Amino acid sequence: MITVVNKSTRVTDADVRTMTRACATQVQLHAAPVWGQLPIPVVYAADESTAPPGSWVIAVLDDSDQAGALGWHTQSQGDLIFGRVFAAPVLDHQGTVLSGSLSVSAVLSHEVLETLVDPHINLWADDLRGHAYAYEVGDPVESDSYEITVHGVGPVAVSSFVTPHWFDPQADLTDRFDWLGKVTAPFQMTKGGYVVVRTEGKEQQHFGEVYPEWKKTAKLADTSRSQRRLAPRTAR
Repeated sequence: MITVVNKSTRVTDADVRTMTRACATQVQLHAAPVWGQLPIPVVYAADESTAPPGSWVIAVLDDSDQAGALGWHTQSQGDLIFGRVFAAPVLDHQGTVLSGSLSVSAVLSHEVLETLVDPHINLWADDLRGHAYAYEVGDPVESDSYEITVHGVGPVAVSSFVTPHWFDPQADLTDRFDWLGKVTAPFQMTKGGYVVVRTEGKEQQHFGEVYPEWKKTAKLADTSRSQRRLAPRTAR
C-alpha cells in the first residue's frame, strides 16, 4: 500500500486527498493493467503515524532537500520504501497544485507510478546495443500529463508514463510505448523527457531538447532520485 500524507503549508489537505484519489484511479485503471500488476492501494492519511503498518509513505512537503528537486522515492537500509514530493519548486516556477504537467498532482503521480513499477530502484533494461536504461517509467515522458476526474471532482493532472514495451528492444513498432502515444520506439523520450543510461559500467543522464535548465540542476544534485539510483545501494 502507498500512503500519501500532507506536510505542506502551500497545498491543502483537501487538495492532497483529491490528487491521491486521482493517483489511485490511475494505478487501478491505467498503470497496473498496462504493467500486468495487481493494483496497489493508494490512500491518504492525516499523518504518518496513522498510516497502515508496512505502508510505503509518500509525503508532500514545502521545500526540497535540494534546490529545484520535485520529488523522489528511495529505500532505507531496513528495506522500507518512502518518497517525497515538494510543492515549492513547482509553485515557484509558475506551476499549479492540480492542473498541467508542472503541478504538484503530476509530481505525486510520477512518484507513485515509479514506486509501483520499481520500488527498490534497481531495475535496468538492456537495449542489446551496449546500453542499459533505468526503469524510470515517468522520466522519458516527464513533461507530459493528462487529466482524471474522480467522483465528479477534477479534472486533476496526473503524469504520463511509459509501458513495458518501452523497455523491450525487440518490441514491435506498432506497440504502445507510452500512455499518451507520443513515443514511437523503445528507449525514446519526448522533448521534455529524461533518461539514465548505463554504458560500460558508467551511468550518464540524457535530457530532451526542451528539458528545463532549473530541473536539470535538480537531477544532477546528490539528493535527487537519479543520483540515488546511481549511488551504491548501501549509500542510498
